[in-house]
Amino acid sequence: MRTAAAFFCFFILAIPATEQATGQQLPAPPSAGSNDTYFTIHNVLPAHQVTLGAGTRVGILDRSFGMHAHPELYAGGENFLDGVPTPEEGMETHHGYWMALALSEIAPQAEIYALETQTDDEEAQVEAMVRALDWAVEHELDVVTYCAGSFSEAAREVLDPAVERTVEAGVVVVFVDYPHPMNLLPAGFGPPAEDGLRDPDLNIFSYDCTTLFADQFVALMNSDDDGIQKYRPFLARASAGPVTAGFVAMLRSVDPEMSPAKIKRILRETSRPMAYRGRLAARVADVFAAVTNVVGVGPEPQDWVTD
Repeated sequence: MRTAAAFFCFFILAIPATEQATGQQLPAPPSAGSNDTYFTIHNVLPAHQVTLGAGTRVGILDRSFGMHAHPELYAGGENFLDGVPTPEEGMETHHGYWMALALSEIAPQAEIYALETQTDDEEAQVEAMVRALDWAVEHELDVVTYCAGSFSEAAREVLDPAVERTVEAGVVVVFVDYPHPMNLLPAGFGPPAEDGLRDPDLNIFSYDCTTLFADQFVALMNSDDDGIQKYRPFLARASAGPVTAGFVAMLRSVDPEMSPAKIKRILRETSRPMAYRGRLAARVADVFAAVTNVVGVGPEPQDWVTD
């Protein structure tokens, strides 16, 4: 059984939305000093009154899932890294486990599959990811997510056709830093997309992993590295992947026949602009609005932000 602590381990303090210089009126902000989390920003708790993601299957392409230590999180798993040994015991519970934990908070009744694919060898990793995507299609998963960096052009030539096959088979692909048009692309709050990347389909309110990695987090916060300071307090941008995959699971739970394209459209069109500490996010997901739209009790989605 999952502990209640899992639902509180990643919260951070958020400053409410403000009206931008453009004069665009943003959604009504919470009271000053309130604690916003990804639950409140994305209206997860009211959406949980409709669905918890039951009947859906989600694959995480990553590493170090801690399946032996946390078997309650997983419905199954596969290792797609030919010839690559299982991580050492001391590293077993790490990034993949954190992603699974985040996903389980968003869609507690979804089945999670741990798909070992990540290694320092990009060629081997991409080959493993292709095998994992084919496995996801064969086993009729609803959504797969990956949050471990972008790919070279050579890697994209191998990965892109597999992603296209996967989406065409009805599996939603949620990869961070992967600009393929068939990908449901999530990102955090600001800064803008870099050269070569398209604007994200959704902005996800990120959070840190202080409970799991307290010592590393303190070191990061005290670092003088410009790259780290640039994204503070959004140090765990990869949280966009499992959170978005959880939203997809919730939509598929209430309508299993929804296509990946329709899921992307509804999530985009029910999103809204928001600001956090001066960073404007154009498409902040509202999963309650998305779910109620699917079940037919909410208003038709409106495209709040033009492309």
